Amino acid sequence: MVLTLLMATFAATAAAQERYHPALDPRHFPIPSAIQPNVAFWREIFAKYLSSQTVIHDSWHLDIVFSVVDMSDLERIRSSAIVIERAREQRVKHEIEKYQRVLRRLAGDTRAEASVSDVERVRTLYAQSARRATDYRAAVGRVRGQGGLRDTFADAIRTSGMFMPGIERILSAHGLPLEIKCMPFVESMFNYRARSKVGASGIWQFTASSARLYRLVSPGVDGRHDVWLAADAAARMLKANYARLDSWPLALTSYNHGVGGMARASRQLGTTDIGVITERYKSRRFQFASRNFYSEFVAAVTVFADRGTLFPGVEPLPAVTFDEFTPGRFVSLLDLAGLTETSVATLETLNPALDDGVIGGRMLVPGNYPLRVPTGAQVAFQRAFAQLPSERKRDRQLNRTYRVARGDTLASIARRFGTTTTALHRANGFQRSTRLRVGQVLDIGHGGAWSPLVWSPTAAGSQPSRQ
Repeated sequence: MVLTLLMATFAATAAAQERYHPALDPRHFPIPSAIQPNVAFWREIFAKYLSSQTVIHDSWHLDIVFSVVDMSDLERIRSSAIVIERAREQRVKHEIEKYQRVLRRLAGDTRAEASVSDVERVRTLYAQSARRATDYRAAVGRVRGQGGLRDTFADAIRTSGMFMPGIERILSAHGLPLEIKCMPFVESMFNYRARSKVGASGIWQFTASSARLYRLVSPGVDGRHDVWLAADAAARMLKANYARLDSWPLALTSYNHGVGGMARASRQLGTTDIGVITERYKSRRFQFASRNFYSEFVAAVTVFADRGTLFPGVEPLPAVTFDEFTPGRFVSLLDLAGLTETSVATLETLNPALDDGVIGGRMLVPGNYPLRVPTGAQVAFQRAFAQLPSERKRDRQLNRTYRVARGDTLASIARRFGTTTTALHRANGFQRSTRLRVGQVLDIGHGGAWSPLVWSPTAAGSQPSRQ
């Protein structure tokens, strides 16, 4: 009964918001008729279908849904995740092949085995589609499965509350539309530990090259893992993309496809209309993800705005609060933690951008890094920094170098110096495919021993001592 009511509410809301939604400023974020079926599809993926369900559909005509593969039967009997995933792969493969046979039959292949009822049902689906002209033979290669995200979106709504206020302040400071705060739903579902198969990280999914371009990474810091540092970089990127493209739909799509690619699409078709570009632009790289990026964004904004009816009882978590302290010179996190009697674990939680080397004391907090400290502790950290002797404040990072010898690999060098291949990639600005050369000098990224001060609060004016 509850599920039926929810689905009815969803259907009514989706129909009412098909062409316009008050959460979107139509001057910035239009919803042309060409992408309305796509937006409706992604609203259902976000708000109707669960992660236990896979929607089998036409990847070009998203309003053509052939069937839904449901794994809830195995979940109810508490099958293991491995068993469920294997069964999902088999069921999805079976359904895709089934509807490929149906489409081949519709294309005139009498050898394709398909039931009459399935053939007629699919014929009717295409006849009722918003895009009626159909090449059934071409559609065979477009059958795909899309996993539902309703439960994932619900979790993302909760998590978003921790970061949304800060993201809104950053967007406002850059003069950007506040709707952009919902981009992380599309990029990562607000999973700040997200890692993609192409090496993108964090809720804003910056790649290593983009992170370097926007100065998100430096020895000891990977700002991709910090929601607000990455939000600022994303705001700067989108602002620059908009200045070049003069269209928010294209600027947002360029976040996925690249600003050069979207400029080329606009130039080739002579338009900035995202609906025209979505339907007519052909490029080897402009595939399903890029073509649907803006539609997903629009769907995410509207679903988030409608969360009260679509996700009753799901509330955003309270915002994370903190103070900031920028030291001005390189300093040990362990020194500051000891002098202020703040746990290193607390500082690590508040500062996910800091490298393990900084957390462990093998590297220093950069002087220009806005160190997040517990609310109300800013003055204590300022005093602690002032108490540190001059030799504990440096003008550069604790870096070491190593000259590559024959037979060395990044993994063997990382083991030798107690670091990771990821840290070596970051410290040296490597791409994943970079090969080492004999004689090449690597930045190891940390300087080894840097024992923390031990602070015993005694009389006022007492000085810290080294362990």
